[in-house]
Amino acid sequence: MSRRLQEYMLASAKSGREVVQVGPFTVTITGHDANVYVNYAIPAPGADPSPADIEALISAFASRGRAPRLEYMPGLAPLVEPALLAAGFVVADRLPLMECTPETVADQPTPAGFELVVPSTDEEIEAMLAAQHEAFGEEPPSAAHVSNTRAKAKAGQLQLLARELETGTVAGGGVAATVRDGISEVAGIAVRPQYERRGLGAALTLHLTRAAFEAGATLAFLTPAGDAQERVYARVGFSRADSVLFLSHTA
Repeated sequence: MSRRLQEYMLASAKSGREVVQVGPFTVTITGHDANVYVNYAIPAPGADPSPADIEALISAFASRGRAPRLEYMPGLAPLVEPALLAAGFVVADRLPLMECTPETVADQPTPAGFELVVPSTDEEIEAMLAAQHEAFGEEPPSAAHVSNTRAKAKAGQLQLLARELETGTVAGGGVAATVRDGISEVAGIAVRPQYERRGLGAALTLHLTRAAFEAGATLAFLTPAGDAQERVYARVGFSRADSVLFLSHTA
C-alpha cells in the first residue's frame, strides 16, 4: 500500500508542474508559486543518493528560485534521510498518514447555520482560498492562485467551501485531489480561527471524502498537521497507516 500511495503522490506532484529528474530524485516545480508546499522532490524507492546527487538536487531548486525541499514516505527509501541530514538538510516535519475507505467513512453533521458549497465562480474560489490562506497563516491569494485552482477543478479536483448562512462569510474550505488509480488525497482542510471548534473541519472532510468515493476512489488519504487534526479526521473514519517525512535545506 505504501508503494501505491507514493506512486500516486508522485503522479500528483508532476501534474501541471515542471519536472526535473536529478539522480534518484524527481523534482517538481510550480512556476507561478514559490510556496514550499507546492515545490518539492520525491526520491525513488530504495534510493541511495551520492553527495553529487544531493548537490545537483540543491542546485535544481536554487537555479529556479525555490527552496530545496522533499516530501516522501521514508520507509520506502530509508537511506535518503541520513544522506540528506549529512548534507545540511533538516527535518521540517514528520506527519502521520491516515487513510479511509468507503467501508470506514463515518457520518458527521454539518453545523447549524452553515452550508457546504462547491465553488462555481472566481469570486467563490477566491473566498475559499482566502479562508484557507488565513487559516494557514499565508498571504492572501493572488489572481494566479484563483486561475490555477479553477484549472484544477476542471481537471477533476473536488473543491468545497463552508459558508455562514447569516453573514455569507466563507468560513473555510478544502479539496480532494483528482482520483488516480482509485486513490484521492483530501487536503487543504482549513477553517478561519473564529470558526474553529464547531465541527466544520469534520464536515468538510466527510463531504470531500464521500465525493472522492463517488468519483471512483476506493481509498482516500490525508496528512494531519497535529494531534487535534488527527482526532478530527479519526471521527470521519480515517486511521493512521504510515508517515510522511518533510525535509528542507538550511543554507
